[in-house]
Amino acid sequence: MRVARRLAPVAVLAAVTVPTLPPVPANAAPVRALDSVLCDDVGDEVVTTTDPSAPLGRLRIAQAQDLVGGAARAGAGVNVAVLDSGVSRQGDGVDVVGGTVVSRGGEIVDPHGTAVASLIAGRPRGDGGLVGIAPAAGIVDVRVYDTLDPESHEGELLTPGSLAAGLRWVAANAQQQGIRIANVSLSVPPDDELAAAVQAVRDAGVLVVAETGNRGAAGPMEAFPSAVPGEDVARAVFPAGYLDDVIGVNATAGGAAAGTDPQLNVGASSATDVAAPTYGAVVLAVNGSACTLQDINTSWAAAEVSGVLALLMTRYPDDNPAQLTARLFATASGTMDDPTRMTGYGVVQPLEALTRPLRPGKDGAYADTTSARDVSPRARAPEPEADSLASLRHTALWASILGGAALVLALMLRPVLARRRD
Repeated sequence: MRVARRLAPVAVLAAVTVPTLPPVPANAAPVRALDSVLCDDVGDEVVTTTDPSAPLGRLRIAQAQDLVGGAARAGAGVNVAVLDSGVSRQGDGVDVVGGTVVSRGGEIVDPHGTAVASLIAGRPRGDGGLVGIAPAAGIVDVRVYDTLDPESHEGELLTPGSLAAGLRWVAANAQQQGIRIANVSLSVPPDDELAAAVQAVRDAGVLVVAETGNRGAAGPMEAFPSAVPGEDVARAVFPAGYLDDVIGVNATAGGAAAGTDPQLNVGASSATDVAAPTYGAVVLAVNGSACTLQDINTSWAAAEVSGVLALLMTRYPDDNPAQLTARLFATASGTMDDPTRMTGYGVVQPLEALTRPLRPGKDGAYADTTSARDVSPRARAPEPEADSLASLRHTALWASILGGAALVLALMLRPVLARRRD
């Protein structure tokens, strides 16, 4: 159950595909740290970038993790199902606690799922640099496709049917697997089977988080190669288009070069509930390397929001999905009264969501929107001490004024009166 929303345009960023990275043997050489490693440049060698994760810095994730006991506790007790291309176990960068394979399976050929899982729950690097928002969360790996390349013979393509099958599995196994969030950093056309599967997941008490679509990506966004005035891709991109059952996430240009237009990469969509920055995110590659992405991408944004929700679940373990959604939406940077197609209710604010003293009811309704930083009274000038002689001075002042006026009047009239006597 989500806070009431209406169809509004959402910004979609261009999808930059993470390169296919080959697996490495278990006896691989130690990880080598480099100043900056772009994911497009990762080869066979296992390396790690020293770049900070820019979007996690902008979202102040380190401080947010401190509020729930640090990185070792961030997301504890929360399992997130990642419906994607499979999550690599190489490098032990994320804690994969369960899952299933809907597609053909085998060796991972598309690194997308690994990158998504690492943004949600990647462990900190050796130098302490952050990768995931909720490193203590467990990942349930639900592999629904192998490749997005229709010319490839290395596995099965993503279809509404395969995604629906993965979601049905999540619904059926949510309690046993401890799944509280289903992350769908994917988009497909609308489908009745898919709609029913999404509803089944929601009925199982699991929050569904989905991307709102990357321009130029394979799938439904192929019909939107460039932005047009009044654009709204919500009725083409699913499962985000199932408005009341899915938290739709867009990406912002935060961290990219000044003047970057996010609509070159992502589409405007009324399915957008919130947004997050993605440029400069550090993720894990298939071979366990840590590398930097340089794109504005709703897939990464959805993963970040799933991570933030895992933090909220750690902080507020008794909240139901409606209450957690209310905290996320009400503390975003925008306004609940005027969502936009690019950012919905605004950019997520993890610290605000964790600390603002909201008291949402079981239905998600709330009244208190006071920010935690406003709980302490603002500094103000000291009150002046009471003046017991103020009244007497006030009377004396007016007596002096009136007396002076009378004297001046007498002096002015004296010559006149003297002439009359003469």
